[in-house]
Amino acid sequence: MPKAPRDPVTDRLRAKLKQSKPIKFERIGLMSKAGKLRKIVWSEPMPMLAEQWTFGSLLRRNDYDLDDNSNPAQRDVSETQIKKIADGIRHSDRPYIGNLTVGMHPDEEYVEIEEIDEVAPGVILVKVTVYEGAPVVWSVDGQHRAIALGRVWNAVKDSVEGDALVVRQYLEESSVEMTLLLEGDPDTLSTIFIKMASTKPISPSLIAVMDKASAQNRLGQYVIKNAQLFENRVTYLSSISHKKRAAESGAQFEGLYPAAAVRSAAAAIAGVGVRDRSPDAREGHLNTILQQRSTEKGKSGDDLLAEIGAEVVELLDYAFNRVPGWREIADESLSVADFRQNYLHSAAAGLHVIANVIAAARIAGVSPYKTVDALAEIPWQRDALQTSGEVTDGETGNREAVMSHVFFEGSLAKTAWDTRKSRWWASASGATRSGYEAAISKVLQHISLARPELRTIVTDETLTELGLIARKRGPGRPRKVEKAEAGQ
Repeated sequence: MPKAPRDPVTDRLRAKLKQSKPIKFERIGLMSKAGKLRKIVWSEPMPMLAEQWTFGSLLRRNDYDLDDNSNPAQRDVSETQIKKIADGIRHSDRPYIGNLTVGMHPDEEYVEIEEIDEVAPGVILVKVTVYEGAPVVWSVDGQHRAIALGRVWNAVKDSVEGDALVVRQYLEESSVEMTLLLEGDPDTLSTIFIKMASTKPISPSLIAVMDKASAQNRLGQYVIKNAQLFENRVTYLSSISHKKRAAESGAQFEGLYPAAAVRSAAAAIAGVGVRDRSPDAREGHLNTILQQRSTEKGKSGDDLLAEIGAEVVELLDYAFNRVPGWREIADESLSVADFRQNYLHSAAAGLHVIANVIAAARIAGVSPYKTVDALAEIPWQRDALQTSGEVTDGETGNREAVMSHVFFEGSLAKTAWDTRKSRWWASASGATRSGYEAAISKVLQHISLARPELRTIVTDETLTELGLIARKRGPGRPRKVEKAEAGQ
């Protein structure tokens, strides 16, 4: 439908009124559409974004209130998330933080859009001028990144030396893509925000093999690439994608362990143990280990990480050729599919147990190779069952035996009657921390008794360093003394 002709008198009056108003911001950008939604995109220098487009001034926002229909919905501000983003900006020579999206009502009294030229079908170069008094500009996506950038910039903008100056110079050379949605309806902006935030998250395993920013990921990637156990057996894509890639290279892929589990196992053997209740905790402990090794050996960075990785690979290769199930895969007498069917350590929890027992040996200063030999004597098979009681059959009244796994029942194994195959069967109990930590403790106790030369593997010092025993707290605050007692 063609636009109605504009009244020249009204246009002149509007122009005169606008000239008397101070300009809030003015940008050159590319205007296009997403269906009915008009949007303008431009690049904003990071210093200007940090100082002018802040959530305390221009980009006002409120946390979502169910009873307030005037504000677009937003997630709570997470200080942890802001700190993580700020650290990433501060320590990167490529401080890219993605596109920031804002929205505002295009009130013609305060928002002027001058079309300059069409650069592609449906894409127009424009000059947008927003005057003081314009409607509120709302955050749609990127509030945490904008806040984090503002904090980093405020910390370094006056710096004249050191690392802070380097960060300041990087930020002065950088910009951020801004998208202004010409939409002011809070409900519409809320819906757009939800749709943007509802994309499928990247799997931890794909992050483990793609992200090289953290030490734990680089260590995991080294071990995945070099350990015999993980050759063409680590999953981080869909099974179909893995098999297609393998076929293209002439290899055969048999998915066994996810990359995220291998990364955790590698960090555990390196000395982190089970002190990895979050990626941040794992990274902190691994960095402490790297700093200690750097002081001792005079190495640092990727060289030191590769050295630790080589130690982890050597131990895993030794275990691959000795632990039941793994050794049959190694000599090609057992497929991965059959291994998964018949052995408890085919689940990630079992890998965690083996990795942390090896870690305990390294921490205790005993031979990890003898420890692996002891691990090989433990019954890992699912069918290693024993009679643990009796139950009365409800139909026949007969007493029948109840079976359980001889070693891992209640930790790695959960034995139940398989009605389809008419047998008792030990299935994996799941990769819960409580389950595999209980299994680690039992294996360590068993090894210390079976092989006295390895008994220091269960000392309080070892278990504390491994993370199975909490570190002792300090004496705490002194007891308050009553006035009468103190005066005696």
